[in-house]
Amino acid sequence: MGIRALELARALSGEFAVRLLVPNDPGEAREIAGGLEVVAGRQGALADAARGAEAAVVSGHAANGWFHQAPGVPVAADLYDPFPVENLHYARSLGEGTARHDRETLALALARADFFLCASAEQRLFYAGALFGAGRIGPRNFPEDPALANLLAIVPFGTPAEPALGRRAAGRRAAGVLESGPLVLFGGVYDWYDPELLLAAWPGVKSRHPDARLLFFENPNLASTPQEAFERARRRAREMDPDARSIGFSPWLPYSARADLYAAADLVVSIASEGLETELAYRTRLLDAAWGGVPAIAVGGGSLSRELSLAGAGFECGRDAAALADRIAGLLGDPAGLAQAGAAARAFAAARTWKAVAAPLAAWCRSARVDPGRAPVPQAGSRWKRLFQ
Repeated sequence: MGIRALELARALSGEFAVRLLVPNDPGEAREIAGGLEVVAGRQGALADAARGAEAAVVSGHAANGWFHQAPGVPVAADLYDPFPVENLHYARSLGEGTARHDRETLALALARADFFLCASAEQRLFYAGALFGAGRIGPRNFPEDPALANLLAIVPFGTPAEPALGRRAAGRRAAGVLESGPLVLFGGVYDWYDPELLLAAWPGVKSRHPDARLLFFENPNLASTPQEAFERARRRAREMDPDARSIGFSPWLPYSARADLYAAADLVVSIASEGLETELAYRTRLLDAAWGGVPAIAVGGGSLSRELSLAGAGFECGRDAAALADRIAGLLGDPAGLAQAGAAARAFAAARTWKAVAAPLAAWCRSARVDPGRAPVPQAGSRWKRLFQ
């Protein structure tokens, strides 16, 4: 979501004066912000940060303080990341308190925001139902806007306008893998992913491509992100490959280094578990890899994997280890087919630049106003009090 905030701010900055609020050291973001005004968005000082603002875009738990401290600013709530559903996969680790906090955070956003962003048609239906249940869709606004264009817009993840120009050797060095042999990327592992299916398929890939390498990434936020799926995958990988010759785990790489990583890779594989999260997901890694010219194989990849498949830029596969192994090995053994899919992936990504996908948000910003249907400012004794503390 930090990347998304940065890129949406960049996309809007060509037309508007944009101030990017960050919870950490502003200097870190300024290095790659391209001249944007970047300030510390400390929870207790959001009213100062909001001074002079004619519109705001907020997301996640960070939005709670904004709704309380800057009540007069028209605000778009970015619901791209369905975190209340995602985090249910952590319920065994985090308990019911996190789920309750997530639900209350979403309810506050539905009550207090004036405009809403989502990532896909599936998400739009999900959030339209939530908005209807929250009383935000009804006789007051539906007759004049049955398409909900003034309330809820699809603004998916985007890509840079410039093509990825990575260096294969640099990407291999950064990922800690040999320069020779095919490289398959899985990426980061969250508890709604299923890396074990890929590990089950990997011996079938290795039997046809002995020099192939598989790479996972460690999570940069260990203190706040449970690691059950990751730890299971790492244990299984070390059982299969004790010397880490073919299955590696790389530290998280900087955002600016990803073009090199994509130049180093031959294929991305994304496997999600079955369930609501998968049905709502917009798999950002698949789009970003497409920008890098890397085609993807997806199991449970949601709407984006279907779009990539239709464009010849990706491939869908059933939830079967043997079929997955055949699909991966077949593509790695078909350089011409991989190159064709890679070119289709670049074309797919080029049509989805940040400026293009942000167009509905820019249109709202031009005439942003407080929606008369939003709920009143929560008072100190409201059920949302603890969200502001």
